[in-house]
Amino acid sequence: MIRPSRRQALKLVGLVAGSAVLPAAAQTSTFPSRPIRIVVPHAPGGNSDTFGRIVAQKITDQTGQQAIVENRPGAGGTVGSALVSKSAPDGYTVVVADNGTHAIAPTLYGAKLPYDVFKDFTPIMLAAKFPTVIMLHPSVPAATPKEFVALAKSQPGKFTYSSAGTGNGSHLTMELFRSAAGGLDMVHVPYKGGAPAVQALLAGEVQLTAVSVNTSLPQIQSGKVRALGVASSKRSPALPDVATFTENGIDFEGDSWLAIIGPPGLPPDIAARLNQIFTAALRDPDTEARLAKIGLEVVASSPDDFTKVLQHDVPKWGAAVKASGAVAE
Repeated sequence: MIRPSRRQALKLVGLVAGSAVLPAAAQTSTFPSRPIRIVVPHAPGGNSDTFGRIVAQKITDQTGQQAIVENRPGAGGTVGSALVSKSAPDGYTVVVADNGTHAIAPTLYGAKLPYDVFKDFTPIMLAAKFPTVIMLHPSVPAATPKEFVALAKSQPGKFTYSSAGTGNGSHLTMELFRSAAGGLDMVHVPYKGGAPAVQALLAGEVQLTAVSVNTSLPQIQSGKVRALGVASSKRSPALPDVATFTENGIDFEGDSWLAIIGPPGLPPDIAARLNQIFTAALRDPDTEARLAKIGLEVVASSPDDFTKVLQHDVPKWGAAVKASGAVAE
């Protein structure tokens, strides 16, 4: 038997060690080599669905591999999110998460939530943000947030506000407003969805509601309602003349966001490649312009920056859930 020299043995060890990393490196360099599934955990037609389809088309164009949107609605988006949390960690399945599924749900659903937002996912990025607008029926004699607060305090229990459902982001944004304004005594009227909640305001059945900026635009521009203020960290480019509540001395923010998240255990190189792919798609001028039309501001953050947002928003929205008394059915 011929034994290899020490030099030959070391060379062989180096070759074996090098080959161990080749599959991962090769996988990253060829990723994606098949279609990417983008799970939207809500029904077609909403912000996350429109966002998903715009971005999916751009990824398809840029990578040559199809990006396919798959709607998996149910339980406020937690059904589709749970599906992705149990998917294979290969980078071919991601979810369009939002503050409802990952910041509100932990407190709203409690022990019933089928995933841990920090442990059961791999963050890819905070993709986009969009402000919420609180709209006021024109019959209410108040032109500014301060005027409305004074009016509401002088008539406790008189004013009502609609929402897309108990524990929904629209409901909790109003709860943040009530609290920041000194504990306004108003009545919550939940509806089954955003459209009927807006219709209730237009019909004068309620005096206020909170909706995403793109939903508010047609109503505000038509003069059917007034924008009381933007519940955001800064003014919306879509409504540049409408001040934030913070500018009016009512310090709260109800920014909504969309994020891209993968299943747990996603290899770092694949997660980094996904971040690169989604960033390229989001930063394309055509994509940014199309998303701006529906009130979305592209962020395309790092995974770490998204984790920091989640760490801030889970307790913030959790406090709003507790204050509202909302419990998932």
